[in-house]
Amino acid sequence: MPKEINISDNKKSGQEVSKPTAKTEIKEHISKQTSIQETTLEEAKTSEVAKVKKEKKPLKKWAIALIAAGSVLLVGGGLFAFYYFGIFKFVKDPSEVTEFPTNYLKPSTDIKADEELIKLPQPGEPRTEESPLNGELFTIKEMEEMEKRRPVAVMINNHVQARPQSGLNSADIVYEALTESGITRYMAIFWSRAPEKVGSIRSARNYFLQWLSPYDALYIHDGCAQSDNPEANACGNLYTYGIKDIGTAVSWRWNDGIRYAPHNEYTSITNAWEYGSNLDWDEFPDIESWSFKRDATAEDRGEKGIIQITFHTRLTNGGDYDVRWTYDPDTNTYLRRVGGEIDIDQETNTQVWAKNIVIQEVDTSPAYDDTAHIIIKTIDKGNATFLIDGQIIEGTWEKKSRTDRTTYYDKDGKEIQFNRGRIWIEAVSTEDGRFDIIEQ
Repeated sequence: MPKEINISDNKKSGQEVSKPTAKTEIKEHISKQTSIQETTLEEAKTSEVAKVKKEKKPLKKWAIALIAAGSVLLVGGGLFAFYYFGIFKFVKDPSEVTEFPTNYLKPSTDIKADEELIKLPQPGEPRTEESPLNGELFTIKEMEEMEKRRPVAVMINNHVQARPQSGLNSADIVYEALTESGITRYMAIFWSRAPEKVGSIRSARNYFLQWLSPYDALYIHDGCAQSDNPEANACGNLYTYGIKDIGTAVSWRWNDGIRYAPHNEYTSITNAWEYGSNLDWDEFPDIESWSFKRDATAEDRGEKGIIQITFHTRLTNGGDYDVRWTYDPDTNTYLRRVGGEIDIDQETNTQVWAKNIVIQEVDTSPAYDDTAHIIIKTIDKGNATFLIDGQIIEGTWEKKSRTDRTTYYDKDGKEIQFNRGRIWIEAVSTEDGRFDIIEQ
């Protein structure tokens, strides 16, 4: 705090005060006269200004209009800037993840009060219907409603400034792969659960479009890789591939005082469904199903529980994008860390987890364009490692065409059977990446 200084008069400070003399009296008289003259002069100036103001001609109509238009543009531009960057964007607090069937029964806020709603399934109602995405079981009523909706794929940012992300623990399937500079990105596919806040959102890459194609899902992203190399030109291939592109039509910027553009853009799965419905994109696509099974019993579960993944051995970013999955035998799930820290889903405030982990070894190469994009060869075959039930299973993968779903096999050529639940696919470069299996 600035120090306060009290200024006292000479008498209070104890200094001797000299008696007035003739000379000082004359000086005081001259000073007073000067002050009076200056006051008179100031009054004259004020009077003259007032006279000028009185005689001043009014502004012409065109000048007034010009000033008004400029003001509108200035204010409007400012408001738009604030809105875009989230300052005046009023959004709800981070939502609670709503599991099926609530969002399916009421996908819109415009449902009439007298409209008959489908009854919620009773707890004892059998779950006999298998999801072709990840094998989860649902009742007949649930599946009937779910088949009125198309899966939604969202590009999710994994930059350190975008953490923790929202919605990962509600996804049916998650793909993770390198983008540029050793940074990874997610494509999360939603169908059985519909979180009201997912993100933050980032841009598309061509290899994600190739993984996306067999799902024929609604696609949410902000921007895309533009390249003169057709194998990296996601912007052009969005249309070439016939992707059901939503872009950012149902997205918003969320200002929490911590995240800033481009790490603060979010979307809603229910909003995506409503948007897709307006475009007649409701029908559920024909998706080739993988093979699924029940969880292994506690006695049959393995003990090889930790896997460490480095996506880029040269561009390590100090390990910020290294991933560690740790097996939890009690829940028969795999718990995730990223950059050495527990990976949290902000919407549920729980550690990110999956039932199945796929380490898919892929060939990568530079696109040799101006923005250092990479190419990941997805329509191919290669080695794969599967983490299921605490077991390490060696095998292979194959994707025959863009519209074919990747299939997975063990070393004997038998198709892999996944546990019912979230499948997390880690695309690890054979050139730049590595993974290590650590036994407990």
